[in-house]
Amino acid sequence: MPDVERRLLVSLHDVAPRHAEAVRRIVQWLARLGIPPAQLLVVPDFHGKWPISAYPDFCREVHDWGQAGHELVLHGYHHLESQAAPKRSPGLAERFKRSFMTAGEGEFLSLSPREAGDLLERGLAMWSQAELGPWPKGFVPPAWLHRPDLDAALWRHGFDWTENHAGIRFRDGKRLAAPVVTWASRDPVRRIGSRLYCPAAMRAWSKAPLVRLAIHPHDFDHPQLVRSIERTLRIAAADHRQAVGSVRSPIVP
Repeated sequence: MPDVERRLLVSLHDVAPRHAEAVRRIVQWLARLGIPPAQLLVVPDFHGKWPISAYPDFCREVHDWGQAGHELVLHGYHHLESQAAPKRSPGLAERFKRSFMTAGEGEFLSLSPREAGDLLERGLAMWSQAELGPWPKGFVPPAWLHRPDLDAALWRHGFDWTENHAGIRFRDGKRLAAPVVTWASRDPVRRIGSRLYCPAAMRAWSKAPLVRLAIHPHDFDHPQLVRSIERTLRIAAADHRQAVGSVRSPIVP
């Protein structure tokens, strides 16, 4: 008998005017596959060049997706580290995260609580200015990278949950283990590795109560990655894993 408690949390990262065409394409693609409304991770001012409030047509689309059931989530502010960040955190572990796990986009990796709080406030202000709807309850730091003291700043600013590579953490102190499957599109080696690793990882985690599947706009620049994502979704479906797109769904502990 299938284990109906298994869940697949589907999210689309880097929702920003810079990626508007790809975001529309992916939202429609997921709907054609029968995936319910997904998490949409919104970046207020992508790389400091794409303030979302300056693109009212895209803002209306994002708002309408939220109204249609997609969970809108705050995803950093610029999605880019400051130029001073590597000098402030020169440790080996952070150098590895900065160079291997992301291309300098771990925006919250080296921010102090005060600096993190300032960016959260700016992000929420931009959210209101863009009229995206009610303030988000979830925050996902770019590349899932952050300092251990981020949570306190999040709870002070009204967020209910956040994520890292290991799983989801909640304001009330609860934690939910949830491995993440995501593709890397930066170079051919990473793309080949992702195509091999992601379907295998979904099979390996077949008994996990919750697995997260994260899609990025640049994944859809590469047809091989699109096929790998679809294959991984089929593996999850064959395992009787129910796709969801919201922490507001029954996955909440």
